[in-house]
Amino acid sequence: MCNAYNVKTNLSAIGEAAKAQLGLSLIFPDGVTAETSNLPVPQDLYPRRDGLFLRPDEARTGLEPVVGCWNLTPFFHKGPLKAWKASTNNCRSETMATSPSFRDAFKRRRCLVPATSFTEWTGPTGSKTRHAIRRADGGMLFFAGLWDRCPQDDGPVDSYTLVMIPAAGDDDMAPFHNRQPVLLGAEGAGVWLDPAQDCAGVLAAPPKGTLVMDPPEPAAG
Repeated sequence: MCNAYNVKTNLSAIGEAAKAQLGLSLIFPDGVTAETSNLPVPQDLYPRRDGLFLRPDEARTGLEPVVGCWNLTPFFHKGPLKAWKASTNNCRSETMATSPSFRDAFKRRRCLVPATSFTEWTGPTGSKTRHAIRRADGGMLFFAGLWDRCPQDDGPVDSYTLVMIPAAGDDDMAPFHNRQPVLLGAEGAGVWLDPAQDCAGVLAAPPKGTLVMDPPEPAAG
């Protein structure tokens, strides 16, 4: 599962990558651009920290950048966010359509999560090796995600999760973990963001060689 990732860039670069890699533009309020927006881009992400995600705007003409908590709190939760104890920063693709925490978001609220790298650890407990995982071509990572909005006394709070699929066989991630986030390109992003389409075909590992790891080999033990 994914419990750490990085966004070592800025909103303008994310917008340029979304346009170049996905054919999608970031959408801002009138008079605001990526350069003038005061929306923060948190860089080092761990569960329950705030991070940036991208969701279709109301007109579905592009992507609205939003900051929310990386641990999806479903709309039906009552009480403060800290009272939501479940670990919902990841959701399994096999059960997201039926899980009470994710099924409504899967039907209605899909998103993309940009990253420059994500992290896995290998090796024995107490001396694990940290691996930074990036695109081999230097591009942005755009992960499949779900988002939700939970009512709070001081206003609604948005949150999100990363969709995870099995890693096996010749997948780049297989030597490092048995699960992996869903990496999307232009075609896959279009399908994923449209709940009316069958997304089963895009919930797949990227072609071998898409990802590079540093260090490149899993630690023994």
